[in-house]
Amino acid sequence: MKNFFSFPLFIIGLIILAGCGIGNTVKIVDFRPSGEVGTLTTFTIEFSKDLAPQNIIDKWMTDEFIKFEPKIPGKFKWTSASTLIFSPDFKLEPIQNYTAEITDKVLFKKNLRLSTETVQFHTPDFDINKVDLFWTHIPNSNYKVSVQANLHFNYPVVPDMLKQYLIVKHDGLPATDYQIVTRDKSDLIAVNFGEVQETEKEQNFSITIKKGLMSVVGKKALSDDRTFSNKLEAITKLAITGVTAGFDGQTGWIEVGTTQMVDAQNLKDYVSTEPKKDLSFFVNDNMFRIETNLENVQTVLLKIKKGLPGLYGGEFDYDYEQEVSMVNLDPSINFADKKGKYLMLNGQKNLQINFVNIEEADVEVSQVFKNNLLYFLNQFSYNYSDDYYDDYGYNSDIYVGDYGRLLYQDKIDLTNRRNWLEKRNLNLNKLIGQKYKGVYVVNVRSSQDRWVNDSKMLALTDLGIIAKQSGNEFIVFINSIAATQPVEGVDVSVISTNNQTLLSGKTDKEGVIRFMDIKKKIEGFTPRLVVAETDNDFNYIDLKEAFIETSRFDVGGLSQYSDDYNTFIYSDRNIYRPGETVHLSAIVRDDKIETVKDIPVILKVFTPMGKTLFELK
Repeated sequence: MKNFFSFPLFIIGLIILAGCGIGNTVKIVDFRPSGEVGTLTTFTIEFSKDLAPQNIIDKWMTDEFIKFEPKIPGKFKWTSASTLIFSPDFKLEPIQNYTAEITDKVLFKKNLRLSTETVQFHTPDFDINKVDLFWTHIPNSNYKVSVQANLHFNYPVVPDMLKQYLIVKHDGLPATDYQIVTRDKSDLIAVNFGEVQETEKEQNFSITIKKGLMSVVGKKALSDDRTFSNKLEAITKLAITGVTAGFDGQTGWIEVGTTQMVDAQNLKDYVSTEPKKDLSFFVNDNMFRIETNLENVQTVLLKIKKGLPGLYGGEFDYDYEQEVSMVNLDPSINFADKKGKYLMLNGQKNLQINFVNIEEADVEVSQVFKNNLLYFLNQFSYNYSDDYYDDYGYNSDIYVGDYGRLLYQDKIDLTNRRNWLEKRNLNLNKLIGQKYKGVYVVNVRSSQDRWVNDSKMLALTDLGIIAKQSGNEFIVFINSIAATQPVEGVDVSVISTNNQTLLSGKTDKEGVIRFMDIKKKIEGFTPRLVVAETDNDFNYIDLKEAFIETSRFDVGGLSQYSDDYNTFIYSDRNIYRPGETVHLSAIVRDDKIETVKDIPVILKVFTPMGKTLFELK
């Protein structure tokens, strides 16, 4: 009996071992990129076996197929049964080491064993990329020139800290009279070497940044000394130091580095392209920028004629031609209108989107709940650049999240003509008839690289709002945008900075609602939003954003209407010649705009020295 039972157990054991054997082990064939990766990148993982079921292929998922440390926000997508991609929502953190561990979720509960493997990668360490050298003028000094160097770092640095780590040599001798021109933290630091003797010989500069310098990111300092030895052409010659090209979604540009500034007025006579285009020129200290419509153009032949003059006496001494390639431009998505926040309720409801090198885009349209509007605006309405991470993409997208809900998703298929600008209109008619009203957010992302995206917040509305606060009164005007007529019966609310309803009511037949004696009603609160709503429409204005700044206008006088007396004074002109007669007028009214009676009014005219010229009662 003992042997009878041991044989089946032996067979079962073999089956179990076979099921967990080498043939059922899933290995990582490829994980890319690894090692040093860019702050914007999409990861591709290929497995040795088909894993993903067909019904999830080509769909973005939030399942944690890979555990990243530190955590990276983003989504996964199986492009085939054996290939998984992960696309971050944002740029990766700078100067950061990461680990990636594949989890058992990739097996989808199949009887397979995952070969455990941890992949390590990191974003670039702090470094200096290049140094540009060029002639420039000394401010407030005629006929004196200097040499300036632009130091290009991959992360911003603080100028005062850089000075402690900078060694400069001119023609082999130490230079100590240089000045760091840049005042604020930046990844481009300008260093000026003071007055330099003009000769017909080239100038030799050596710039060393010593190890130990930290960027504003911190974490890791420069690991070794970096020395750049640059030769600068004599000031009698104008030389080209480099040519770069790019595309911002609508306009193509070519930047030409030079050893001294050129005159923008001369460029049109010396610079041309093939194919021929209408060119716009913009000049900086050590480069000029050419902008033009390069839509559907793959390469451009840049031509610069001999004789192009520099501002400091240099001259370009040969005809220059270079074929500038517009290929392999970075993929981009952007809304054509960056500032507009409203679409007419009865209009076409189209948003134009510009695409470059995008094969397919995912569209998400979401609604922001009315009661969350203030918190949402506080989160996404204003972009500040006081922090390093703001500059590097951590506020580059608008997420509705718990502030609202996703209404619908869509896809845009593009022809993927390489480096061609493709303009598409996104129609929002699907929002109509769904009984949704309020503020909407449209997110458009690359279906491959989620960090290539743009977002837009808008309201579909026919309610135009004007609000005015003065003294003890708050007035709101509501007009139809389409008909330009007052709208009666609109529910209007004034919301405070801490989301409390301070004032509410309905507009009259003139589309106006007046909130009187508001000082007591809103005491201790600050108005922030004005909300207008009907059965089928909703709109708002953010008083913080819509406040009309008058400091650039010559308005003078009171900023708010006085509760007692108001005085207005003006003359027939603003300036007079000696001997001319000056006509002055003054108006004094009470708080009812009635003429003031039985009180003395005194007019005084003062000299520029502050003395009273004359006084009139």
